[in-house]
Amino acid sequence: MIRFAATLAIMGFCGASLPLSADVNLAVVNRIKDQAFNHSQVVDYLHYLADENGPRLAASPGYRHAANWAVDTLKREGIESARLDPFGPIGRSWSWSSIAVQMVEPQVTSLNAVPLAWSAGTDGTITAPVVFAPLWDDDEDPDQSDLVALAQRIETYKQQYAGKLAGRIVLLSPRRTFELPSEPETQRWAAADLEDMKSARDPLLNDVYEWPLLRLPVDTDERWLQYEVVPVEIQSDYSDRHDRLMDRLVRYLNDEKAAAVIMTDSRGGGGVIFAESFGSHMAGTSIPPPAVQLMPEHYNRLVRLLERDVPVTLSVNVEATFPSESAEGANVIAELPGKGKRREVVMMGAHLDSWHAGTGATDNAAGVAVVMEAMRILRTLNLSLDRTVRLGLWDGEEIGHLGSRAYVREHLGNPVTMALKPEHETFSVYFNIDTGSGRTRGILTQANDMVKPIFSELMQPFEELGITAVVPRNDWGTDHQAFDAVGLPAFDLLQDQLDYWSHTHHSNVDTVDHVLPQDLMVSAAFLAALMYDAATRDELMPREPLPQPLPEPQPLPEILQDTGAAGDPLNPVG
Repeated sequence: MIRFAATLAIMGFCGASLPLSADVNLAVVNRIKDQAFNHSQVVDYLHYLADENGPRLAASPGYRHAANWAVDTLKREGIESARLDPFGPIGRSWSWSSIAVQMVEPQVTSLNAVPLAWSAGTDGTITAPVVFAPLWDDDEDPDQSDLVALAQRIETYKQQYAGKLAGRIVLLSPRRTFELPSEPETQRWAAADLEDMKSARDPLLNDVYEWPLLRLPVDTDERWLQYEVVPVEIQSDYSDRHDRLMDRLVRYLNDEKAAAVIMTDSRGGGGVIFAESFGSHMAGTSIPPPAVQLMPEHYNRLVRLLERDVPVTLSVNVEATFPSESAEGANVIAELPGKGKRREVVMMGAHLDSWHAGTGATDNAAGVAVVMEAMRILRTLNLSLDRTVRLGLWDGEEIGHLGSRAYVREHLGNPVTMALKPEHETFSVYFNIDTGSGRTRGILTQANDMVKPIFSELMQPFEELGITAVVPRNDWGTDHQAFDAVGLPAFDLLQDQLDYWSHTHHSNVDTVDHVLPQDLMVSAAFLAALMYDAATRDELMPREPLPQPLPEPQPLPEILQDTGAAGDPLNPVG
């Protein structure tokens, strides 16, 4: 009865269908839908990853437990090729187990907080006075994403607060600015939204990046547009250089003997803690003092008290450990072997790692569950596959797409020099899912015009489920970029946003409560159908012309000379 009710609800979308060509095997699509909607395992996969295992920070014990579980589960589903695929050291392992932050003066009360990754534990409770010493005065200061300006600000900060931080808990963020909400916090794409996405971007008049990339727009929309065209290797180089630059601030705080660091974040509408890291996973960088992210309302209260000269004392207790200084990265790989064209490969994937504030349910246990479910469906139906179907669950996506970039370099080619491997010739396509738990509504084509009619036709059996949009734009910020960087067809699925950006993305409420199981079932059915078609169609997926090798990087400004890439095995600069 529950299964029947769920299926009826999933079928709730309606829309007029166009005639289908004989290339779409409706009988197979029907069998795929039956497996996805009436025999689904996707919620069971999600439950283990998020509720039982919990967060899966790259290189952490939680990640390795989840990776081993994924291998064991795929084998139980009859996919005997499932295995861990190590790719070398990715840096420092970190894990946390508890946190307690209290205001002691002027009032005793608890404060909501999450520890920041790769910062030290407290070794018991520390109690200390608080000082407001923000690195920036405005949380929207454009210089925050300008590496030269950041380096200059760190030097000014060191002079400004020399001798003033010892034994104190440092409030390092500016006061959080709140505005009344102007948009709904939870969204599904309306038909008009999807139609608007089908319009291509206007051509750019000027180059929008340099190498090394030294500055990014602070505005989210402007940064999104820039990152649509910046190669992933240059994006990663910028992030790594930013981390090494912040290491100067970490060393200074350690030298000044700051007791702890407290920060907050400008994302969301309040009441949620968005938390990533303070300090770096990269070996050789400094370990910061204990650092925590506070709920913005609680953080602002502390700032207001200090601005009125009211002394504030806090107690902080964080249990955090560094299990390894040189943890090995490992992806999960599995295959269903093809027949007549078994050397040719079609691939799907999702990143298995997560941040640590919540349980990593929407980012990205949901995507992992969808990919595993699509693989299970293909295996259970025992479909005849011409090409080999491969699954990849990636390590280290949240810290620079490390797992997928390593896989591409090992098997397919070097995105800097464009020296290609033999497997590049027989690789057909990669599909990725990583934008929360919302229902798939289409595919972003990475501006590949040749795939538009193919995807439009494949979506027709799913129109009544709301999957209609072929979007002629680039997507960025996830693992398909590694494949796209070496000229291979690689696409991210377009999903409903739900409350991903407003609440769950990298936050303490990234939990199963924000996942809609029926949306995952629909996405798994569509992904399985995409993979079946790619594995059985006559030709490989159409390719765009190969990218040119990246140009030689330009010299760094003198103030950034010590941000070179030594110690990062995936960064081509150095």
